[in-house]
Amino acid sequence: MVWLDGALAAQRASVDERRLAVAFGLASRKVGRADLALSDVELAAARTLRTGWQPQRWGVDEAARVALLLATWRGDEPAFAARIERLCASAEVGELVACLKGFAVFPPAARLEPRAREGVRASMRPPFEAIACHNPYPSDYFDEAAWNQMVVKCVFVGAPIGTIVGLHERRNPELVRMLKDFAAERHAAGRPLPREVHDYIARATEAEI
Repeated sequence: MVWLDGALAAQRASVDERRLAVAFGLASRKVGRADLALSDVELAAARTLRTGWQPQRWGVDEAARVALLLATWRGDEPAFAARIERLCASAEVGELVACLKGFAVFPPAARLEPRAREGVRASMRPPFEAIACHNPYPSDYFDEAAWNQMVVKCVFVGAPIGTIVGLHERRNPELVRMLKDFAAERHAAGRPLPREVHDYIARATEAEI
């Protein structure tokens, strides 16, 4: 914590992207990879700060990396978004996952959408799940096409769709159709789908009826 306090203070005093990148890489060795243990009061505060935010699913190193980035915030949205883009472009997997989880709380949210979509297109499951699962960002900022593709990819890679924030709120006829088609393909190939996917398809809204 002494190391982290110093790294945060340095960025608050003057943004230094070289030092930021070094601290970003060192975070897991300095603070460890334990789960972030939060009290009920802290979780309630998190929900108040950001609807759908689930920091209890973060690691200590992920929280430290997000805090380091937030320490560079000066109210300049283009500069902050560009900083995140540069870090994501050069990050190793664990660092990228932390960045994408941070989209839940980063200030210039709308400017981060291209990188968020890139995360959804990731071939590796951890970065994909960092943005698609337990993260309120896609529900708030993805258009319907991007949202639907993300949900279907969750089913494709085997991620539980129940982990998608806003899944039921953003249900739409095109998504249901896509999932039905995907289920039919799986059935024809003799490959089962989780029960929750079938339940979601079968759950008709009043508007659909």
